Amino acid sequence: MNQAEIEQATGLSREVLRKWELRYQFPLPERGARGQRLYQANDLPKLRLIMQLVAQGLRPGKLAPLSLKQLQGLLASSLAEPSALILDEVAQQLLACLAPGSAPGMVRGYIADLIEAEGLAEFVLRHLPVFNRAVGDAWAGARLGVHAEHHYSDAVQTVVQSHLLGRQPGDLQQRILLTTPPGELHALGLLSVQAALTLLGAECFNLGAQTPVSDVVQAVKDWGITVLAISASVVLRPDAARSYLVALRSAVPRRCRIWVGGQGFAFLQASPLAGVKVFDNTEGAVKAWQKITENDTDPS
Repeated sequence: MNQAEIEQATGLSREVLRKWELRYQFPLPERGARGQRLYQANDLPKLRLIMQLVAQGLRPGKLAPLSLKQLQGLLASSLAEPSALILDEVAQQLLACLAPGSAPGMVRGYIADLIEAEGLAEFVLRHLPVFNRAVGDAWAGARLGVHAEHHYSDAVQTVVQSHLLGRQPGDLQQRILLTTPPGELHALGLLSVQAALTLLGAECFNLGAQTPVSDVVQAVKDWGITVLAISASVVLRPDAARSYLVALRSAVPRRCRIWVGGQGFAFLQASPLAGVKVFDNTEGAVKAWQKITENDTDPS
């Protein structure tokens, strides 16, 4: 089956199929004489089962490795476990703002109102990680289009950055540089860390996505950076992620800490890299920053 046929038969968009191919290694099409994707006919029933289970709340990443028989049993048993992400009312409302038929500006207004009501720190530490994952899961499960995911990303960055404008850093000899490796386009994880630490008086330089090693090294030198914060999603291959960190660690001064977060660096939990600290969430980075600043201001 060619790309158009598999799209028509499953209802999955080209973007979702390619994302699943990259993230979950399913479906894995062969290549035709002109490089076009060709899918196996037996991919179709498995894709349809996965879509049914995703609609019940399961994540495609947990379903893709299962056999057809396992998926059939899971669906027939009606014992499909709910998603590991239990969406609260706030996150459900966010997804409603992005749903087909909603007004384009709704999500920006919703985020702005939420920050106004609860404060930026609460939004960044409590709501933003849940929002990011909820939107990512909805996109991967074909419940949101790629345009909606991009609209959400733009809305979050616009509103959060507007709240950070004009904030003066504390009188500390600590500066943070934030970016993602080449090949990693997702940068909302950086925004969480930037906002949380800026509120604590940190001086942050967010370079956005895909900064080459040479440019990072130059920025560290020019701006006296003491902490490098790198984010990566599951889109980034583990070998590329490790190579990037190895190159950075060997090129920047030892006094410059390297912090990493995101699912793209999860492999470091089992295979650590010397001189690189892995964080599961923004709160961990906040605590580490507070410890640094306490030492920085301690007269002893």
